[in-house]
Amino acid sequence: MNDSDLFEDDFFAEEDQQSTEVLSPWNILIVDDDEEIHRVTQMALSSFSFENRPLHFISAMSAQQGKEAFLNNSDIAMVLLDVVMETDHAGLELAKWIREEHTNLNVRIVLRTGQPGQAPEQSVIRDYDINDYKAKTELTTQKLYTATLTALRAYQHIMILDRSKQGMEHVIQATKKVMDKMGFIAFTKAALEQIITLMKVNDSMLVNLNSHAIEFVPQQSKIQTICGTGIYENVSEQCSHLDQLPFQTLLNQALKEGKSVFTADELLIYCKSESHAVMFYISTEHPLSQLDKHLLEVFAENLIVGLKNIELHELMKHSQREVIYRLTEVVESRSNETGYHVKRVAKYCQLLASLYGLKEEECETLYFASPLHDIGKVGIPDRILNKPARLDADEWKVMQTHAQLGEQMLNGSGLELLDAGAIIAGTHHERWDGMGYPKGLSGTDIPIYGRICSLADIFDALCSTRAYKKPWPIEEVLSYIKAESGKFFEPRLVELFLANIDQFLMIKDALKDPH
Repeated sequence: MNDSDLFEDDFFAEEDQQSTEVLSPWNILIVDDDEEIHRVTQMALSSFSFENRPLHFISAMSAQQGKEAFLNNSDIAMVLLDVVMETDHAGLELAKWIREEHTNLNVRIVLRTGQPGQAPEQSVIRDYDINDYKAKTELTTQKLYTATLTALRAYQHIMILDRSKQGMEHVIQATKKVMDKMGFIAFTKAALEQIITLMKVNDSMLVNLNSHAIEFVPQQSKIQTICGTGIYENVSEQCSHLDQLPFQTLLNQALKEGKSVFTADELLIYCKSESHAVMFYISTEHPLSQLDKHLLEVFAENLIVGLKNIELHELMKHSQREVIYRLTEVVESRSNETGYHVKRVAKYCQLLASLYGLKEEECETLYFASPLHDIGKVGIPDRILNKPARLDADEWKVMQTHAQLGEQMLNGSGLELLDAGAIIAGTHHERWDGMGYPKGLSGTDIPIYGRICSLADIFDALCSTRAYKKPWPIEEVLSYIKAESGKFFEPRLVELFLANIDQFLMIKDALKDPH
């Protein structure tokens, strides 16, 4: 191969016409112990470009230097590899190391040898994962150009497939993280976080349209701006109508076509289910590739499935709540306690759970399930349940069975709220010191739902009128609860309760029993 073999410039006219923008170069590794080979190769390919990207040459004079080049560069596209260097098969051993030990299956390896007898083509192609085999004597400039172009095109296609695979893996991971969030707000916020991660952007906003808003003229439609990032961080304070949103062109197109819209530097992901229409708006300084758009479209389709799942989940929870309301009405009809008792206990439980640091979903579960704490009383005879005096020892033993009865009634339904109700019914009379009933559990062996409901129930019972007693003065109630810290109640719960007593008293006053 010599300098006179160089092609004319018009060989790459087609590639050069695609764009005038110069992108990052292709890394080409030359591994050969002949310095002249390095010089001539670089000269022959000096004007080469593919997809408007020039070449960057990395030189290695031995197989060992070739290994070091791979360890120092993660994006080598092509290797022009000599066979005979420090040993007769150094090049072949390097090729094997690249594929097997370095586990790089993407780089294109073109084997060049001046001594074909040292590495016969048939056995090399059979035994080593190389992509082309050339004798140096046959490798003219034109064939070198062709081999390089072919290798880079193959590498590009492999990398596109690899990025697609990685992108889909990211979408799957992102979808899983989002699907774990069942509340609507938590779900949509998690979705926005994952979109930002996928696209590596800073400026975004999340908008919720209630289902009927789409039917109205956009300028008259109210919206809920849930959150924003970057320059849209305060969006919830700035936008309450569609015509106040900063992406009117994309918005009108999305509402008209009922699908997501993408431009060079903006994207509006539009997801609509039966009762929700959600928009994720992103502005970016980096143009979106076709792969980016495809990944976002797949992710958006998964979000729609997620929204439908949330709707079904909400419907199921609503059904459970309705069952709970009906069951508590049965208890109220048999006892002298009013519905305000279970309403207050539910509110106390929700507040105490929040102060304790439980997740929002757990606080909500406790709020809706706690009215079932005394459901077992339906199995207690009226003569005991509504006795206008203190119970004797035998009667008290019968009354104590209501905890276990309630747990047995609700246990095993497989429904979130009823299962939580079973835990609460069966453990809200356990004591921190282990002296409670029905199982004599102690400390953290008592489920947190039961520990919270125990304090809420007793606080309300002491403050309320019963058939056998008048309400205690609030000072005596608080003194009793403080004295029972570490005995009846978990100390931390008592501490939180007393530190926030004003909030509990507000609930008590707002839900007074009717006279």
